[in-house]
Amino acid sequence: MIADARGRARGLRRALFTCGILVGLGFLVAAVSAGLLEFQEQTFPHAAHEGLFPTCTGCHEAPALGERPGYPDAALCAECHDGVDLSEVTWPGPTFPASNVTFDHADHAFDLEAVGEPSPSCEGCHTPVGGARMDVVDRVEEDACFSCHVSGADGHFSAGASGSAACALCHVPLAESGFPVERIEALPVPADHERGSFVSEDHGSSAASGIGRCATCHTRDRCLACHVDAGTPLLEAVPPAPADMELPPPPAGYPLPDTHRVDRFAQSHAPVAQPAECATCHTRDDCRSCHVGASPAVVDALPDRRDIRAPGVGLTRSAPGSHESPFFPEAHGTLAGSDDATCATCHTEGYCTDCHDGPAGSSYHPDGFASGHSAAAFARADECASCHETTVFCRSCHVESGLGGQGRLGGGYHDAEPVWLLRHGQAARQNLEGCASCHQQQDCVQCHGVLGAFKVSPHQPGFDAASAWARSPGTCLACHVGNPLTGGGP
Repeated sequence: MIADARGRARGLRRALFTCGILVGLGFLVAAVSAGLLEFQEQTFPHAAHEGLFPTCTGCHEAPALGERPGYPDAALCAECHDGVDLSEVTWPGPTFPASNVTFDHADHAFDLEAVGEPSPSCEGCHTPVGGARMDVVDRVEEDACFSCHVSGADGHFSAGASGSAACALCHVPLAESGFPVERIEALPVPADHERGSFVSEDHGSSAASGIGRCATCHTRDRCLACHVDAGTPLLEAVPPAPADMELPPPPAGYPLPDTHRVDRFAQSHAPVAQPAECATCHTRDDCRSCHVGASPAVVDALPDRRDIRAPGVGLTRSAPGSHESPFFPEAHGTLAGSDDATCATCHTEGYCTDCHDGPAGSSYHPDGFASGHSAAAFARADECASCHETTVFCRSCHVESGLGGQGRLGGGYHDAEPVWLLRHGQAARQNLEGCASCHQQQDCVQCHGVLGAFKVSPHQPGFDAASAWARSPGTCLACHVGNPLTGGGP
């Protein structure tokens, strides 16, 4: 076909000289050669060459040979434009604008033939309706496609959204388009993206139903600007932008989901916290802004902020509603005493001891408390063990103060009463837990056990063992191995 075209070109060249058409043609060629017409493959004077190439494939190779129709070599142009009969033309070859449209002429023709339709001619797509074959040759606009491909949906984007025509049918991913940043910023926004709830509620399910639609206008970089869970299969399916592609600044945003709008969600979120859901927006750092010490397993499963590109929500610690009262510092003891584990979620022991074990004037206890603390400790006005390790803290202070016990009769810890041992029964019955702060069971059974040295009964005269066991077996089992009424059995 190309050889025939070259033969016709030589014959017509001589005819053009004879007929005097060279002047007009030479002007067009000179304009092209001088660079007066940009994008030569678009402004090529097709009409002036109509007689030379009665068919488009005289210059353009048959579409079946490739995704794009071929273009002639510069040598074919030099057959006529040799610098003798016609001016030389320097043509570097075609330049194709960046595009995200995928089209294969051969596949298109094959698909038509498969349904019994004839393949359209070149001018059927590249020449305006009613125009002559070589008068105007344009690139194909999308309206030309829609003249045959009617999606049945309302608008271009609705076709992709409804599933009647997937975006990937006609478009390559944005990462493969070669678009400059200006073209990316000018991409139209589908109608469903305009809904206020699209990001917070809809875009996840939309992506799951067809990630190819997302990849048409977005690269993975856009997803990773917000998504903390960078390694999920859905995000991995979106191609990343090449290194030389400039992207618009990604507007990272984290709308508050409806599930988080319930009252006191921060205090009640533990049962619903799951790594797969939380990791969309949160990093481990967000959780640890409140959770101190040992973290729950769901926190340890989240990625660390330093290992990801997305900023994450960036939570900061805030006081719960119970702390908002201006008198909370004075009244927090009741709350701490009822459930100190709740305090330990956010506070370390050092946070408490900054005030409660501070220098004079900032201690939890009033001035001079140490000199008279025995009554408060015995009456359990405060839970000493909430802050103090009693077996160590109390003993160290008493010994240093010269109040250490000496043998069974030296009652150093009991206001230095010399005969405290003979009177301790009443105190033990009133507050046995106070005794356990320093003493172990073996201290008691040395005298009170059946194998002890004195075998002294800890019960007062007239003690009704059966009634005591019926009222509270657990109290009896604090000292007895089993039911004392049956010889130790149940």
